[in-house]
Amino acid sequence: MSEQDAAHKLAEARRHATEELFKQGTPEYDQRAHQRAVEAERKAAEAVEAAEQP
Repeated sequence: MSEQDAAHKLAEARRHATEELFKQGTPEYDQRAHQRAVEAERKAAEAVEAAEQP
């Protein structure tokens, strides 16, 4: 995966995690969905780190 692809996936994961966070306190909030989004963001960040390594 290229560094640019990894960065794009990280941006998408962060956006999704933020959307889930803003649902807190509403009937649409699902804690499991929020946790999955946070985990996806963490994995995307690791992929960016790996893509930056030579």
